[in-house]
Amino acid sequence: MGQSRVMTQVVAYRYFTPHSNLIISHTLANRLNLPTHPIWITFGSAADTAFILRSQIQRPRILLHPTLAQKLKLLGQRSLNARYDPQSRRLQLGPLLGVMMNRDPKVGETEDQPYGLMTRFFEECAQACYNKGASFTVFAPEDISLANKCIQGWTYENSKWKQTPSPLPDIVYNRLTSRRLEQQADIQQKLQQLRSQRVKIFNETFLDKKEVHELLSRDEKAKRMLPETSPYHPARLQAMLQKYQVVFLKPTNGSLGHGIIRITRADGFFICQHSEPTGTITRKFATFKEILRQLRRKVIPSKYVIQQGLDLVTYDGRPVDFRVLIQKNGYGQWRVTSCVGRIANDQQFVSNLARGGTLRKASEVLNSLPALSNKPTATMLCNTALEIAQTFERLARGHFAELGIDLVLDNWGRLWMIEMNSKPSKTDDTVVTQPVHTIRPSVNRLVDYVLYATGWPIQPPIPRKKSSKPLNKGRRKSR
Repeated sequence: MGQSRVMTQVVAYRYFTPHSNLIISHTLANRLNLPTHPIWITFGSAADTAFILRSQIQRPRILLHPTLAQKLKLLGQRSLNARYDPQSRRLQLGPLLGVMMNRDPKVGETEDQPYGLMTRFFEECAQACYNKGASFTVFAPEDISLANKCIQGWTYENSKWKQTPSPLPDIVYNRLTSRRLEQQADIQQKLQQLRSQRVKIFNETFLDKKEVHELLSRDEKAKRMLPETSPYHPARLQAMLQKYQVVFLKPTNGSLGHGIIRITRADGFFICQHSEPTGTITRKFATFKEILRQLRRKVIPSKYVIQQGLDLVTYDGRPVDFRVLIQKNGYGQWRVTSCVGRIANDQQFVSNLARGGTLRKASEVLNSLPALSNKPTATMLCNTALEIAQTFERLARGHFAELGIDLVLDNWGRLWMIEMNSKPSKTDDTVVTQPVHTIRPSVNRLVDYVLYATGWPIQPPIPRKKSSKPLNKGRRKSR
């Protein structure tokens, strides 16, 4: 099967003969092994018949008749991979990556940042796709028209976002930000209908803390790294408080540190703490019955788990954990992309950046910790998280290509896994300062996996013209 990187361009009617709608050079046609008879041409879910006119144009270009371009919804100038399959007589352009993300009025959208703090990440995705011969669009569930097999997505071209119709993508990256939204019947129906159209979907669901714990507990090695965790029940809470000095109550579907409650047994009292944006709220109770009365106001039993508290090392007296980003690469293999230490601020007991935490390189944090008999290295952290991801994939159902794994270290040098996230944050990756036009490694790896998952070997890039605009100027921090 011939394959090449090409530039596609829509040109005026006058360049075509009456019986042609696609112009291609002799050299490129030979490289792709194109026949002289009509063939199918596809882009995402769009398809039409191509009548080829060979020409002497020098560059690897495919010139499209306006009518053909409209049918393929392939407008403007694109750098795309192209390949011809003689068995199906199909010239395929792509792949087309779609990111599904809901519109959230709380994220602070502006014309320059239509997706709030996620906008920068999406701009890098668009640039990486261009560099690797893929096409990129962002869309909300309501932008899908399954009847017309198209989406009204947003594309990033010439440093501007614009809404552009696209075919159904070859593959969808689920970045819905709301569990409640994701679980709605109409959203699940649309996801299933996309699958029925042979659209691949990865990171297709949020993870549930209780389900992840039960899953990993089936593997003896992984089980040893898990704090004792139980569904919430008053009797179970009382038993765990008798067993451990500290326990945590965590929402099974929580994220960003929201809803976490810490209960400490000390000097005959129970100290109950939870985080607010302004700091930690602390209350003291003399009896277990008193604390239960307080918890009834905050805890829905079916939506919480109880987790063993651990005697953890601290960084400058503050709680610290390690977020390891694990992604699949261009060969479908799990690999570590980044490993950072997340340090809680002095008013919080959770380390999430959403709660005012800060980031440091994992090696820097480890070197600053007190001497421990079995203190791990950053490499050991990464290898541990990698093994957990591989175990999870072996035991879990679903298509995942990216996981955020949170590890902590106790005062005896033992590593524990406290959380796994299938929608890791794209705004708390600010460890190393780099020029803004630099694409973070996690974005390049994401696009490499998209190429792998859609069956496209990675091709060398076509040099961009000097007039092409870079991403917005400035400086950013990336991973």
